[in-house]
Amino acid sequence: MRKIYSRKNKYLLLLITLALLATFTLTACNDGDQDEPKNGTPGDGEDEGEPTNGEDGMFSAASEADDRGYVYAEVTLENDQITDVELTEFNDKGLAKGEDYGWEPWHEAMDELPDRFVEANSSEIEAYSEATTTSNKAMGAVDKAIQKSEGQETFDGTFMGTSEIDKDLGWGVAWVVVEDEEITEVQLEEVTVADEEEDEEDKYEFKDDDYDWEDWQEARETMPDWFEDENTWDVDIYTGATQSSEMWREAVKDALEKAGIAEDVEDDADEDNDQEDDEEQQEEEGNNDEQDENDDEEE
Repeated sequence: MRKIYSRKNKYLLLLITLALLATFTLTACNDGDQDEPKNGTPGDGEDEGEPTNGEDGMFSAASEADDRGYVYAEVTLENDQITDVELTEFNDKGLAKGEDYGWEPWHEAMDELPDRFVEANSSEIEAYSEATTTSNKAMGAVDKAIQKSEGQETFDGTFMGTSEIDKDLGWGVAWVVVEDEEITEVQLEEVTVADEEEDEEDKYEFKDDDYDWEDWQEARETMPDWFEDENTWDVDIYTGATQSSEMWREAVKDALEKAGIAEDVEDDADEDNDQEDDEEQQEEEGNNDEQDENDDEEE
């Protein structure tokens, strides 16, 4: 009986030991599974934000654009710290929003957001309530500026460009989608004066399908394909819509500059043109040689 009792005690002790070990293991696992802060937003437990790891200086960039415009950011960096941010938001016609813009939360956001970027030392911050779209665009612009400081030169996305703005005659606007340094989609608009008596926000409008100029309508429909096929802003002028064609070329170039590829696609287009010229020259020389041979045979 003593041996049996002793074995039972040993088994009981072993079971208790295993149970304690299991308890400690579960506790440790649970402690390691606690949620961690996802970004460097103010008040989330990250005191210094995310290091930028870029060069010192001032870097500027535009956010991606939608049908309401985009945000442009100028970001100053010193010793991997964001020391200053300046933001400008442009509407769908490429005009900067200013003191007359009629949405008070927007004005509050534009005052507050730069400080949030500096405090977080990051492009990821808490969006300003009632100005979420502006906040998201601002974060995108600041992020691209930081990436430029780290050596990034080109960006994918939808970028908006304008020709030189003439508030008396109008200007061109283009939305250009870029993927892997290729133009994949282009949308063209032209701004005209709607009512000179209105304030700037309501003074201008886009020409639409009712605009009574057939060549203009055809150019607006056709030229996006030219930009996409040639992968450059430097395409032909559409006959009968010369002024609009020039404005759209300039607007597409401006959008490509925001994506960082304006010079690249222009160089590619020049190379293609040079190749075509070489082929034409070789063909012409071949025809001349053939003509010379025929002339010799006749003699």
